[in-house]
Amino acid sequence: MIGCTISSFVLAAVLGANLQLIKSGLRVTQYSEMDAQVRRSLEQLAIDAKAASAVTYNGSGDITITVDESDGTTSQFTYAWNSSTKVFYRVNGASSSGSTGKINLATGVTALTFSRLDTSGSATSSDGATKRLQISMTLSRTSTLGAAAVSKSANSYTLRNKPVS
Repeated sequence: MIGCTISSFVLAAVLGANLQLIKSGLRVTQYSEMDAQVRRSLEQLAIDAKAASAVTYNGSGDITITVDESDGTTSQFTYAWNSSTKVFYRVNGASSSGSTGKINLATGVTALTFSRLDTSGSATSSDGATKRLQISMTLSRTSTLGAAAVSKSANSYTLRNKPVS
């Protein structure tokens, strides 16, 4: 009887440890997925921001970047965050409501803000004075076991081809 009681305690401890190991494994997987999405989305934004000749601030989670092409034409790309679907995406054109060429860059985005900075790094409210673009993004994942993972990222990009007015 005593041996059965002791073995049940040992079995409960082993099962509890296994549950914690499973939760840790889920968090590692979630962090890995979030990290890949953040890196991919920030890399795409960096490519467009560094080539931008103009930027239009449509809202705290929505900007349009204009890029001069080598053939003399311009292309516009809008980066936006939808707070209801928690998706950060890039779409061709000047409107975030378009769907042509829409690419979902990151999912599970719980917060995202774009900030405009001038040449001295101070916040500005003018598109013409914007020389740097800053993005702050928070991603979150939860699993059925209650393992939650949160990733926060912030980057700043210099708009190299954009003249300052």
